[in-house]
Amino acid sequence: MRCNNVKRVLGIVLALCFLVGLSSVTRAATGPIVSTKWLSKNLHKKGLVILDVRSFEKYEKSHIPGAVKAFGPWQTMNEKFVGFMMPPVYRLVEMLRSYGVSNDSFVVVYDQGMTSQDTAKSARVVWTLHFLGHTKCAILDGGFNAWDQAELPETKKPTIPMRGDFTASIVASKVITLDDVKKRLGSHKTIFVDARDPMEHFGHEKKAHIPRYGHLPGSLLMPADALTIGGQNFSPAFLRKADELNQLARGVGIPTNKNVEIVVYSNHGLQAALVYFVLHDVLGYKNVRLFDGSILEAAKAKDVPMNMYSWGWTECKK
Repeated sequence: MRCNNVKRVLGIVLALCFLVGLSSVTRAATGPIVSTKWLSKNLHKKGLVILDVRSFEKYEKSHIPGAVKAFGPWQTMNEKFVGFMMPPVYRLVEMLRSYGVSNDSFVVVYDQGMTSQDTAKSARVVWTLHFLGHTKCAILDGGFNAWDQAELPETKKPTIPMRGDFTASIVASKVITLDDVKKRLGSHKTIFVDARDPMEHFGHEKKAHIPRYGHLPGSLLMPADALTIGGQNFSPAFLRKADELNQLARGVGIPTNKNVEIVVYSNHGLQAALVYFVLHDVLGYKNVRLFDGSILEAAKAKDVPMNMYSWGWTECKK
C-alpha cells in the first residue's frame, strides 16, 4: 500500500517536472519571434519541436541540430485546380504528427532567411498552425542564414522524431473563402490588404499564370518584401522592429482599431501569410484573415472586379 502511494507521488512529480520544463520553454520565448541566441540555449528542452521548411536539398546539406525536415507541402492545388491552398485538415494533422508535433509542443519554424519570401514560408506554417488551433509557435528571426552567420552548431544528420499526437481544433476565422470575399468587397467594415509588389497591385505587371492584372477594389498596399531587412548590407531576413512595422502599417493606411476585420491576400497566399504574421502576431490585430485562394483564385472568377492603373487607397476615399 505504502509502495503504491510512493509510486503515485513519483508519477505526479515526474508529470509536474515535464509540465514545468515545457512551460519554461514557452515562457522563455516571450513572443512569436525567437532569436538564434534563444534557440541555441533551448535546443534540448523538452516539448520543443523545430521545423526546417527549406528544400530537402538544403536540409540535407546542413541544418540546425534537432530540426525536422518539414518542407511540407504546406500548400497544394485545390480540388478545382484554381489555387495553391491549404491541404485538407486530415493531411496536415498527419504531417504534423509525423514531424513530432503534439498539442503541448512549442514549435519553432525556420526558413533560409535570405529574403522576405523565405520568411513568408515560415509565416505560412505559423498561420496554418493558428488555423489548426495551435498557438504555441514562433518564427526563428533571420532563419538559417542568421544561425549560420552566428557560427552556431550545424549538422547533416537527419532528425527522426518520435511521432506526435497532435489534434486539430479548427479556428475558422483565420481563413476567408472567395464567396465571403465577394460579399465584403465595397464594405467599409472590412480592410483588404494586398501583400504583393507595387507594380502588381497597380496592374502594370503580373505573374504569367495569373489571368488578370490589378488588385481587389479598395485594397491597401503593404508589400511583404518591405517587412524584413533581408539583403540590406548582406543581412539575413530579420523582421523589422515592431515600432518600424507599426509606422509602416500606419503609413499604408491600416486603422488603429485592433478589432477591425482585415483580409490579407497576395498571388498564392504566401506573401499574405507574412503580412498576417506581422499584423496579428507582432502588432496585435485580433481579426486578421487570410484569403487562401488569393489573386490566383479571384482573377479566375469573372464576377470579381479587379482595378488597374490605380492605387487601392485612393479608391477607399471615393
